[in-house]
Amino acid sequence: MLSYRAWEIKTLRADPSISPRKLIPEMYFRHLEKIMLHLAKHIIQIIVLVVVRYWFILITKIKKWTAKKLPKVLELLKKKEQEVKNEQQKESFFRKAVLESKSKIKRIKETVRREHGEDVSH
Repeated sequence: MLSYRAWEIKTLRADPSISPRKLIPEMYFRHLEKIMLHLAKHIIQIIVLVVVRYWFILITKIKKWTAKKLPKVLELLKKKEQEVKNEQQKESFFRKAVLESKSKIKRIKETVRREHGEDVSH
């Protein structure tokens, strides 16, 4: 078979309809765009979660110190509870990423409270 194919190529009798296999698969721009969006989402989430984690640690330590040293100031700074609004919207990529980040931030906040023993009401 190989010798016949070599003879066809030498005598220029090869059938041009036979195309060689593509070694590299085609990648469409939309597929590449999706991959880049997901990578960007994860990179941004990692940066945000690291910053939020250290922010919560700082706030927790400040609250504990304030409760210990300046209890009157702590009473002035207490936040009032706000009602959470449940809005029905179409789940876009950006909205899903924000909701995912919010849930991760809540978990980090609870972890920080457990680790640093916050006994001050927020």
